[in-house]
Amino acid sequence: MRGEDTMTWINAEYRSPELDWTFRCVAVHIRALFLVFALLVAGASCAQADPQRFHAGIARITVQDVVPFDAVVVYPTGAGEVLFQDGPYTIAASRDAPIATEAPFPIVLFSHGGGETIKAGGSPLPYAALLTSLAREGFVVVAPFHPGSKRPREALEDRPRQIHKALNAMLADPRFATRADPNRLGMMGFSYGGAVALIVAGAVPDLAHLAAYCRDRIDDPRACDGVPTDGSLANVVGKRSPDALAMKALVLMEPWGALFDRNGLTSVDMPTLLYRAEGSDLKAEGNILALAAALPHPPRQETVPGGHFIFVDPCPPAPEADAPAVCRDAPDVDRAAVHRRIEAEIGGFLRRNL
Repeated sequence: MRGEDTMTWINAEYRSPELDWTFRCVAVHIRALFLVFALLVAGASCAQADPQRFHAGIARITVQDVVPFDAVVVYPTGAGEVLFQDGPYTIAASRDAPIATEAPFPIVLFSHGGGETIKAGGSPLPYAALLTSLAREGFVVVAPFHPGSKRPREALEDRPRQIHKALNAMLADPRFATRADPNRLGMMGFSYGGAVALIVAGAVPDLAHLAAYCRDRIDDPRACDGVPTDGSLANVVGKRSPDALAMKALVLMEPWGALFDRNGLTSVDMPTLLYRAEGSDLKAEGNILALAAALPHPPRQETVPGGHFIFVDPCPPAPEADAPAVCRDAPDVDRAAVHRRIEAEIGGFLRRNL
C-alpha cells in the first residue's frame, strides 16, 4: 500500500475530535519547545560573538621589593576610554577609573620580554594593546615593569618574585581586592618573559641543559648569546621557584624554551597556548617545538607570520627609529592584522580555561 493511501485510511478510520485535539496540543508544545531552544541558542551565540562588554581601565601601582618597581593593572571598567600618552606610547584606557562591579574577574599576569636588557629592565607598555583587549573581555591584567638584574641568572629568580609581589600588591589594593579572583589565575609571557611564565607555573630551569644545548651552536644566537659553555654550569642543579603559583592557564609567545628539559616541566600540566613566529631567529626546534614535545599535556600550537618581535604592538615613530629590528616587519607581514588575530585567540583561550 502506498504511503498516501495509508494516511488516507488512517484518517478515515481513526480520526476523532479527541484525537485531533491531542495532536493539536502536542504540536503547540513542540512549537513552544523549539522556540525556547532557538532563543537559548541565539543568546549563547550572541554571548560568544560579543564578549567585550567592558571598557579598559588602567592604573599604576608601586610594588615594594629589594628594588621597588611599578606595575600596571589593566582591568574592566564601565567608564569610557580616553586616549593618553605614556612616553612614546598612546594607550586607549581610562586612567584610575573604578573597576566594573560585576562578579570577581579572573587574573592574568604578564611578563614582558627583554632578555637583551636584563641589566636595564623593561616595560609592559609595548604590549598595551594586547593587555587592554583582555581587560575589555573581563580580565584583570597585572604587568610589572621588571627592574634590572645584575646577572641573567639572578633575573631567573628576580622576575618570578616580582610577578608574585605585583600580584600580592594588586590584591591588597582596596580598588581591586574584592573584584579580582586569585583562584582563577593565568599568565602570559613573551620571549624571556615566556621562561618567567613557565617558572611561575612551576617549571624548574636547567642551566646545565641550556649550556649543553648552546655548546658549539651558532644557529640560535637569540637563545644562546652570553650563555657560558665552558663547563661552569655543568653541575648547577635547578630548583622550583618559591614564587611558583597555582596557574590554570598559560600563554607563551615565542618563549625561551632551551632553558628547560622534560624533567623540569612535569609540574606544568595546565592548558597552554604556544605561539611560534615563522620568521623568528629564535630557533624553534630548540625552544618552542622542544617545549611542545616536553610538556606533560600537548599544548595548543599556533604559528603566525613575522619575526620574533611580531608580538610587540605596532610601534610608534620614536621606538621604530630607535629599534628598527623590533618594530619593522617584512613587506608581506601585517603586524596589525596579526595582533587582531592573537587578541581574539588569546581572549577565547583564557575565557575557556579561567
